[in-house]
Amino acid sequence: MFRRSLSHLDKLPKTKVAEWLAGIDTIICRTDGVLWQENTPIEGSVEVINAINSKGKRCLIATNECCLTNKDLFQKAKCLGFNVKQQDILSSSGAISSYLRDRKFKKKVLVLGGDGIRKDLKEAGFCSVVNDLQPNDQKKIDFVRTLTLDPDVGAVLVARDDNMIANELLVACNYLQNPKVLFLTTCMDGFQPFGKKRIPDAGSLANAIEIIVQRKPTVLGKPNPRILGKLMKSGEIKPEKTLVIGNSLKTDILFASICGFQSLLVGCESGAFEEAEKIKKDGNEKKMKLVPDAFLSSLPPFLEYLSTSVK
Repeated sequence: MFRRSLSHLDKLPKTKVAEWLAGIDTIICRTDGVLWQENTPIEGSVEVINAINSKGKRCLIATNECCLTNKDLFQKAKCLGFNVKQQDILSSSGAISSYLRDRKFKKKVLVLGGDGIRKDLKEAGFCSVVNDLQPNDQKKIDFVRTLTLDPDVGAVLVARDDNMIANELLVACNYLQNPKVLFLTTCMDGFQPFGKKRIPDAGSLANAIEIIVQRKPTVLGKPNPRILGKLMKSGEIKPEKTLVIGNSLKTDILFASICGFQSLLVGCESGAFEEAEKIKKDGNEKKMKLVPDAFLSSLPPFLEYLSTSVK
């Protein structure tokens, strides 16, 4: 109904929006910045997600977060009040594991990111233990001179890393001088909005490495459809009846466009709305996949649309 129109839902008749939502069976939500901020639910998010489920629709949570394991993400969602099932949590670690399995990958993975993704990879049967990453008293030039690369490392995975040390970046870049070592990342988001402030995300680190090694990473979290697992192929979700709710054009909205889903951009803090407006105004066809179908400045009004009766 609103294909790539950036329609302001709060400026439309409630019944029109309610009719649109009535045709949606599955809603895929981003976590950070949409459902919660660190350990605090965003206003209205718990009520909206639980209302979606109570209406008989399926709500999936799809995230590129890497600090928590898939199981821990489920527990976090439950503790914050979201009525979800563990199988409805879709994470980038699952997409990465399936990618490595498909390639019959047997080597080690150097992970620049949170402990959660390391633990998920270990549970999936992949080793992510690499030595010589901890800081020491050596000067950088001396560290490089004495650096010994593990020949069994076959991939470098870049994820959000809130505690990254310079040595990790240095070591990763040197492994990636070898073209046979896979260059992987969870996403290309440069930052996560935190109120009016910003937290560097995986994309900022991946971009820095890309400049140094002159190689582009393979993105395995959103917008890559691989994060869905077999949900599309099995017919469990139908593209025309699926809505993605997110706050990032390059991750959430592009993911929706690639999969043929509908999309809703939520929030004003990241600058995504202004960017989408500019793309739409310029009419740049190459970038139109980044323009969402609809927009809401915040999630609470969504609850009212779900409750509005339709004929």
